[in-house]
Amino acid sequence: MKTTLVTPAARSAAAALLLVGPMLAGAPITHAQAVNDAALEKSVVLLETQWIGNILIPAKYASNGHDTWTPDAVATYSTCSAFYVSGSAQMVTAGHCVDPAVGRTAVLQQFLTDQNAMNLYNEAVDTWTVEGKEKGSPVISNVEAVQPQGVDGATITSPTTVQVVDFRSPDKGDVALLKLPNMSKPTPALSIASSTPKQGDQITSIGFPAQLRGGADQSQIARASFKTGTISSQQVSPSGVVQLEVNSELSGGMSGGPTVDKNGDVVGVNVLKSTGDANFNFITDTDDLVTFLKSHNVDIAGPQAAGSSSNWKWYLLGAGIALVLGLAAAVSFLRRRGGPPPVAGPVQPVSGTPSGASAQPGEPTTASAFGRAPSTAPPMAEQWKSVTIATPSADTAAVSDEAAEPGVTAAPPPGPVGGPEAVAPESTLTEVAHFCANCGTERHEGERFCRNCGHALG
Repeated sequence: MKTTLVTPAARSAAAALLLVGPMLAGAPITHAQAVNDAALEKSVVLLETQWIGNILIPAKYASNGHDTWTPDAVATYSTCSAFYVSGSAQMVTAGHCVDPAVGRTAVLQQFLTDQNAMNLYNEAVDTWTVEGKEKGSPVISNVEAVQPQGVDGATITSPTTVQVVDFRSPDKGDVALLKLPNMSKPTPALSIASSTPKQGDQITSIGFPAQLRGGADQSQIARASFKTGTISSQQVSPSGVVQLEVNSELSGGMSGGPTVDKNGDVVGVNVLKSTGDANFNFITDTDDLVTFLKSHNVDIAGPQAAGSSSNWKWYLLGAGIALVLGLAAAVSFLRRRGGPPPVAGPVQPVSGTPSGASAQPGEPTTASAFGRAPSTAPPMAEQWKSVTIATPSADTAAVSDEAAEPGVTAAPPPGPVGGPEAVAPESTLTEVAHFCANCGTERHEGERFCRNCGHALG
């Protein structure tokens, strides 16, 4: 039998290669390794849009018998999420977060809720006139962004107005491009995936749930939530818009936030949450997002996977070869000196820990997340001022349940008719139960807060 002698130098070289080999083969990717929540969080921001509009009350609901403008502009708020897509302070959110048509609906809902007349909601949305400060103009919007305290690498430390560069309504893609003005330092852009994910691919949806909204100052704003799931299917809306169905748990306020793949690359924008027991949630299509950004010459960051999943192997291979050569040279030198060979220490793994988040529940849209009151609305044009507040009558159909888009409160079931001084006609009204103006859950006598959503009950 032929015996092969293995020198100490050869054994050291083989051991070094054994250390490098598993690294080159790769280990299973975990959520903590691939999607570092703390690294992504600095790129995600909370948006608040203030909507201001003037409502023309139809004559049949006005106490003076004439078409009547509300004596003061009506102001309300909605919250969404957004994320950086370039190093030059450009952000993406959902189109409906900044769409004046959605703002019009929010203003109507706020007014009808205040007047205890939500049974007029459907008719009001379909036929009532709502305008901005100038005659014929859309509702006024003011979009501000902020990030919670404690986020490492945050760039917006106080509420800051952002510019709406462009948006597409829900039936045309539901995406918007924003710009943060006067930003002097580079912003942490999220990379965009190079292709649409497949059914079953792992994803994480990120955003600021309205239910976790904090109080009146930045220190009470809740941190972003990270909801894991998978791609369920690809769907096409009746208007021809491609959307990706996901089973991650989206909620109101997460609209406009990013959904990322296992590498941390954005595959879509959170746009729609279903209501009821069914869990049908949707994000924008990856290719549509890329096309929209390119149409505005956004310098899109490339996917992380393209560099991280291949280049690191070559770096390790080079390091392994250098280690082998170094050990061989050291062994040869020490053998000539008669000393012992060096002992290689263990390779220490690098671990990442996702950041946690805690928050207090809050009301989703009836008050400012940044602590401002609706009274900040500017006065409406002088020629619109009226002397009476509309008094709704009862000859209207009750509002029906409708699916709500994230960040915009759904219309609750029918409530009692009437303004501050309204008296319901006895011949046409039947007694109705009281409901939460936010989610529609029936309220019971003595309850101060909704048992379903936590909304303060008037």
